[in-house]
Amino acid sequence: MPQELLGAPAYTGQNCHVDQPGGYKIWITSDWHQYKMKKNHRGFLFSPYPDDINTCMLFEKHKLKYAVTVDDLPMLREAFHQGIVDLPGVEIESEDESLSDSISFFEARFTFLDGDQRRKRWVRNVYWGKGQLVVIAQGRTPEDFEYWLPMFFNTMYSIDVLGL
Repeated sequence: MPQELLGAPAYTGQNCHVDQPGGYKIWITSDWHQYKMKKNHRGFLFSPYPDDINTCMLFEKHKLKYAVTVDDLPMLREAFHQGIVDLPGVEIESEDESLSDSISFFEARFTFLDGDQRRKRWVRNVYWGKGQLVVIAQGRTPEDFEYWLPMFFNTMYSIDVLGL
């Protein structure tokens, strides 16, 4: 394990980040570094490292043409799963979902190959109304993912959809 990962991650505080037009807010560890999203992408990207975004949390909101209904969920489930199994060298650890009339999500934890590097990722796609929020927690290595998992967990479960 790299030297900087000895011990457990220490919380120094949390900051609330609100995407009012996107309709959600999140809480993220206050000393993580925020990076600008690429052109034509809207959301937040944070990393505990000042020079490496391969360990990160990403939040990106997409506005859909139509509101998602219960009838759409089987197709969305299949597309979500297919997008994961198509990754090179993927090994799926777990998949889960929560479905309702107002808000639904699909999530998975898995490892995959990014070039020669094995990475670990937790992805959650949240759907409500005409919105899709893609949330990714990723470790630059599986070991790095496990080290940061407590902070990933807290942030993943701090997502608040505004107006529901």
